[in-house]
Amino acid sequence: MTATAKKCCIFFISSAWLLVLRIVVSYLPLSDNGSDWLFSFMAQAVGMGVIPLVLYKFWVKEDVLTGLSIKTKVPGVVWGLVPVVAILTTFVTRGVSIVWQTGLRLVGYTHVNSVGTIYSDIGVLVMDILVTAILPAMFEELTDRGLLSSALGGVDDKVKLVLMAFFFALAHQNIVQTGYTFAAGLVFSYLLLTTKSIFPGAIVHFCNNFLSVIGSYSSQTNGLLARITDLYYEFINEFFLLALLIWIIAGVLLVSVLRRIGWIMKESSSAPTERKGPAEWYEYAFLYGAAAMMILSTAFTLLWGIWR
Repeated sequence: MTATAKKCCIFFISSAWLLVLRIVVSYLPLSDNGSDWLFSFMAQAVGMGVIPLVLYKFWVKEDVLTGLSIKTKVPGVVWGLVPVVAILTTFVTRGVSIVWQTGLRLVGYTHVNSVGTIYSDIGVLVMDILVTAILPAMFEELTDRGLLSSALGGVDDKVKLVLMAFFFALAHQNIVQTGYTFAAGLVFSYLLLTTKSIFPGAIVHFCNNFLSVIGSYSSQTNGLLARITDLYYEFINEFFLLALLIWIIAGVLLVSVLRRIGWIMKESSSAPTERKGPAEWYEYAFLYGAAAMMILSTAFTLLWGIWR
């Protein structure tokens, strides 16, 4: 097998691991919190961490730090812009999520909210931050950005950008999450392709998920953020078109900041970028398999939501 085929195979194994794990955990007699934590840890740390790292090192036999974009210097000014990207990404993806779910309801999809995490004490909050914000930021970026970018090799960056966002959205295997994860995936992927490092995207990813956890915690404890969120949704319900316009403006600002980062990285690069030609189509066979598997599992959640 070629290096490209091996990398695609590793991505397929990681994707299959997530699907099988999701099915197995659903049958285990665990509490809601325990089930979510077990799935998240096994999916992230093992399926998207240990497995890809070990197979890449001992099967692909390339330098892990370089190959998975783990070790890359990034200009300080870029780090200064990353928090801005995080804030705008969080705001824009929330808007995309609302629009996406509205569209799903129009086609007859019924969204059933799960109980979610019950924050009985501060320890639960800390654990939820670990499995919902920290682990995904580390290991999803490692696999869905670092590994996948390496597997796609000489594919044109614009195509690679869309493909990585596409796979990231499907990796969640849940039609409700597909819309906003695709939008977020575009941001994370652009940061990886321009900085050649998974860490800027990991920081934005962490901020996005961390705010989601804090929002859930605040809603259960009647915190200030929950009250602000309630006012936010009241505004959306009353002035949806205006909210849509604000999301679009925020999206334009986000694109502008990302382009600024791309320009900074281009100016700071002293060596020309070496681009290899794309691999043969059959070397991506396992990637096609991963796509088919995730499309089917995601489509199932859509059909199930329409039928119930």
